[in-house]
Amino acid sequence: MDALNYLATTYWVIGVNIAFLLATLWLLKIGRATQTTKLVFGLVSVAWMFFIHYVFSNKALIPIDISGGEMYVFTLSAAALVLAVFYFSPLKKVFDSIPQEHIQIVQGLRVFVACGFLMEGVLNVIPSWFSIMDGFFHVTTGFLSLVAAIAVAKNNKSQNKLLWMANIVGLLDIVTILTSMCFLVWKDLGAFHNMQYVVFYTAVLLLWFHFISISKLIKSNK
Repeated sequence: MDALNYLATTYWVIGVNIAFLLATLWLLKIGRATQTTKLVFGLVSVAWMFFIHYVFSNKALIPIDISGGEMYVFTLSAAALVLAVFYFSPLKKVFDSIPQEHIQIVQGLRVFVACGFLMEGVLNVIPSWFSIMDGFFHVTTGFLSLVAAIAVAKNNKSQNKLLWMANIVGLLDIVTILTSMCFLVWKDLGAFHNMQYVVFYTAVLLLWFHFISISKLIKSNK
């Protein structure tokens, strides 16, 4: 693995996290969140990005010999904890008032996640087959999300089917990629690879968006 290529793709994944931070702040604005809520979310996000950069760039806090299975459990547990915090915070009420099409537009940004991981495959930063699979899932999810957003905006009769499709593929994407990282390519990546930047920020936001979107779909069918 070329150090320059790795550094370049690290900057890209950091940029992806920043893009999703800005997109989430946009959603908070649409949901008429208070200035305090937006400020706290923004500051905590920036602090967290600096923290995970420190951890992954210095190989700190996480045991260097942690197994893929242990990392899998840790990652899912951490994500569940963050989602619980979101659910019981003012964010839940704000996101409940955000229209589906806006949430799907932000999901469409996953094409940039795909670009990053496809570049990593080309540059031999991650295994090429894993890069192709990751890129395919993210591009497909991003495309379906944008199609669903258009359908909702135009009040198309197929909007709910498209929303379900986008959410199911998107969740399958996250679960498949995380599982593959921890069990199929763990020896190639490990706990401190730059893919973890996205796992520990953007992926959690995506899970939250899926949760909100699916909750809205379930309510609309009652």
